[in-house]
Amino acid sequence: MLIKLSYNLSEHTPFYTTLPKPKLDQIYDLAKGHPCNSFYFTASNHAGTHVDAPRHFNPSGRAITDYALDEFLFRSPAILDVPLLDEELILPDHLQPALSKASPGTDILLLRTGWGGHRQDERRYVDHGPGFGPAAAELLMERFPALRALAMDFPSVSALTHDAEGAEAHRVFLGCTTYAHRPILLIEDAHLPADLPALQRVTLMPWLFDGLDSAPCTLFAETANHD
Repeated sequence: MLIKLSYNLSEHTPFYTTLPKPKLDQIYDLAKGHPCNSFYFTASNHAGTHVDAPRHFNPSGRAITDYALDEFLFRSPAILDVPLLDEELILPDHLQPALSKASPGTDILLLRTGWGGHRQDERRYVDHGPGFGPAAAELLMERFPALRALAMDFPSVSALTHDAEGAEAHRVFLGCTTYAHRPILLIEDAHLPADLPALQRVTLMPWLFDGLDSAPCTLFAETANHD
């Protein structure tokens, strides 16, 4: 069975007040006598569920269009449950109790904090969400040498209230510091509900638009239940 781990992009997608929201305009409309339906849309490439590639923070890093398609397939997923509160900065102590749930061969981590439950409260979800500190980022990179991607159920690695720490955590994950030889992909604003079954494989489908550092994406998984 396939399950979606991402949100549809829409004009109601929770987003920062300092940036324009996604916008959809209809150009041709069958109901108005046009020969077809056609739309025009504008959106930030970091709105909604999206994937940060190294180029987001690393000028010499790969953009999302530089990846081969098989690099978007993950065969060793693991879910880490780390409950977090408003504006909480993720430190190594938050992660340590959950790390035993994942093997060193894990290639994608799904960090489930419960923050997705606040997504209908846009300002709380976006403005007061949790985020990573650099020490926690270093811990995950050290503990999981096969890691290629990290998905999280909050808007960004960077919490608005801990912007400097979040920027440095981005730099750790995206290959600007110690782990320049193996940067990972960061999937932000993922849908990771509490009732997720065991996952066998995870597939990432980013928008491939030349020139973008990162892109909106669809994330889905194959479960052990094939019914």
